[in-house]
Amino acid sequence: MPRNLTRIALGAVTLLASSSVGPAWAQKSPGLGYAFPPVVAAGQTTEVQLGGFDFTPDMQWFVHDARVKLEILGPPGDYHLPPPPYWFGPRAITAAPPIPREVPARVAVAAEPNAGFVRWQVANANGSSGTAMLMVSRDREIVERRSRDLPQRLDALPIGVSGRLSRFTEVDRYEFVADRDSLATVELMATRLGANFNGVLEARDAEGKLLADHADTLGIDGAIAFAVRKGEVYSVSLHDADFRGDRAYVYHLAFRYGPRVVATFPAIGQRGTTREVEFVSIGAATGQARVESVRQTVTFPSDPALKVYAHRLQTAVGPIDVEIPISEMAERTRDEALAETKATTVALAVPSGVTARFKAGESEHRYTWRAEKDQTWSLAAMSRSIGCRLDVAVAVLGPDGKLVAENDDAGVSTDAAVTVRTTTAGEYTCVVRAMSAAGALDDVYRLEVVQPAADFALSTTQQVNLPLGGKAEIALQAVRTGGFDGPIALAIDGLPAGVTTEGELAIAAGKSEAKIALVSAADAAVVAAPLAIRGTAMLGDKAVTRTATATANGNLAPRISDEQRIDRVLLAMTMTPPVELKLVDGERQRDVPRGTTCRPEFDVVRKNGFAGELRIEMAAQQDRQRQGVRGAIVAVPPDASRVVYPCFMPEWLSTDLTRRVVVNGVAVVPDPKGTPRHLVQPGTGRITMIMEGALMKLTSKAGELTARPGESFEVPVAVARSAKFPAEATVELVVPEELAGVLSAEPLTLSAKDDRDTLRIATKRDARLSGDWPLTLTATALEDGKWPVVSQTEIVVRFREAH
Repeated sequence: MPRNLTRIALGAVTLLASSSVGPAWAQKSPGLGYAFPPVVAAGQTTEVQLGGFDFTPDMQWFVHDARVKLEILGPPGDYHLPPPPYWFGPRAITAAPPIPREVPARVAVAAEPNAGFVRWQVANANGSSGTAMLMVSRDREIVERRSRDLPQRLDALPIGVSGRLSRFTEVDRYEFVADRDSLATVELMATRLGANFNGVLEARDAEGKLLADHADTLGIDGAIAFAVRKGEVYSVSLHDADFRGDRAYVYHLAFRYGPRVVATFPAIGQRGTTREVEFVSIGAATGQARVESVRQTVTFPSDPALKVYAHRLQTAVGPIDVEIPISEMAERTRDEALAETKATTVALAVPSGVTARFKAGESEHRYTWRAEKDQTWSLAAMSRSIGCRLDVAVAVLGPDGKLVAENDDAGVSTDAAVTVRTTTAGEYTCVVRAMSAAGALDDVYRLEVVQPAADFALSTTQQVNLPLGGKAEIALQAVRTGGFDGPIALAIDGLPAGVTTEGELAIAAGKSEAKIALVSAADAAVVAAPLAIRGTAMLGDKAVTRTATATANGNLAPRISDEQRIDRVLLAMTMTPPVELKLVDGERQRDVPRGTTCRPEFDVVRKNGFAGELRIEMAAQQDRQRQGVRGAIVAVPPDASRVVYPCFMPEWLSTDLTRRVVVNGVAVVPDPKGTPRHLVQPGTGRITMIMEGALMKLTSKAGELTARPGESFEVPVAVARSAKFPAEATVELVVPEELAGVLSAEPLTLSAKDDRDTLRIATKRDARLSGDWPLTLTATALEDGKWPVVSQTEIVVRFREAH
């Protein structure tokens, strides 16, 4: 159906005279999905589309990084329904992804940030969204530009490409000509950007031979590396493992030359030391696409402010920079420790970190250390967080050999961590097990055993809603370490005008929890604001301040827990919607011909004297796969107590499955300061329909069409109508977005008595008109003079230049 058709023809409203009151459903806050492109370059300004759900025009936007500035360029756009093809059969009843709307924006990034993640967030008078992700890159970045499924040529490597798998069955392809004999590495970032799909990467040579592949079945992204020869063409493809697609399936591919380092021994370097480091990589030693290792001497800087050191690694195909974390802690490898003692159990000189590899046939590693009574020790086994793939678990045994504590998955990944309080003095044992070790070079983990210093951390929730004129609480938890048990004074920064705190702001000595009570004045402006909550305590003779952090959304595959933490709480002040929409006849099944407009009725109940602007919109979260089912945005006049909400039902819908549409009512109400706020209240039922046979069918017997660019060609069309639908029909060409301005056709109008005609399509000479192009023709008629009835057909035209 043409995009403009629903905006115009479905905008009609029928008024009737009755009303009733039903139960209210929960108020709907906005939700976030994605940014496109999801990766922006440092030092540049990039125009992006910010996609989300149940958006309103009055949203506030927040970027949680002062070096990144966001400028909103317009209001939310139209719904983005998934384009064909669709799921049919058993999969048609699976849950549909939410339907996004997009807001145009401009992102300006300062020149100094390192590459990394940036979170953004929205709020309105209904509440706040969770956070979503942007990635800042210091590399050369482009956005996918392609015609149909043809590969996009990349001019040179290194380069980053932002794209998306926007429809079912989509396969995105990129190709490049190697300018050297080397290895090429392609890294996928999707789940870390919030895109919930399992990517499959494949690299092929010019003859189509598979060179490397990776299927992200674990949902943690991934990479491939393959050998290339100068002057040869190589292609890289990406698709979802289940060939799904959606507007929110955004991704980033980083193309570069050189090996891919997957681990270092040790995983972390000690400041101010020089030692030999083993680099486990794809191809660093020989330039071949295989897992291997190379050893080089590395001098780690002593700068206490430096957390990561970029070492220039010399490889068989040229130098690359490898980032290695650094700390004050002593670091060694398990092999080094075993070589010193000739034992099978490593005695640790704590605190320390040990990097180890599970070899073939090994199922566990053991480490011992001496502890005194009433000490606290923290142990962590890390593999995913250092870029490797093991699923590790830890267990701690006491001096008597009995189990003290154990953990498999801690925090955000399959890494493991435990904290133990020793009850007796003696030798304790840490057992590290790997759930999936195969003896590969990259079956690597790092064990850290430390005695935490006296300190504390504060944890809280990332979102809080505060009703206008009401109260809300922010819960805080104090995580105390190293025996610290003193009081913690609290402070909160960023409260908007009209919002105050109530009660004491402190966590008492020996306590681990507190609540901050927020109070809103009845005449406050309804706004949102990011808050910083700080705790201050005496650690010894020094006052130390810590900022509370919260778990944030967006990154679906964090590698370390810090990637999931944010030090801002978003406060959203809210208002209650003064309206209720009750579906007339409830969720009864309505019989609707395919390709027509269903017209269910809603009773409109206005409360508290509300007589302002009201509209009905399709909710973002619908029931089942949509397959093109679409609702309108309908304005409701102030005197309407009953309204018709039109839903268009495409002609390809099957007759064996009910269709459902969920709507929201959006009331525009001024806050106490006069600012219009858009309050979203879901309707009280699902519009339910079952499909009948179509009223009209468009066909074409054009057969195989051949055309020359710059010339016109003709397409015979026929429109068949039901006997109960004798209506005039208009036949139009739907010009593909890639061919805008290249193809055109004057619409045909067929009277109720005419069923055949010829559509003449004009072309311009253009390089894009080459090969086979599928073109869509649409016939539109009006039922009862205003409700669209639509049928479509597809023709394939082969464009050839004259010889």
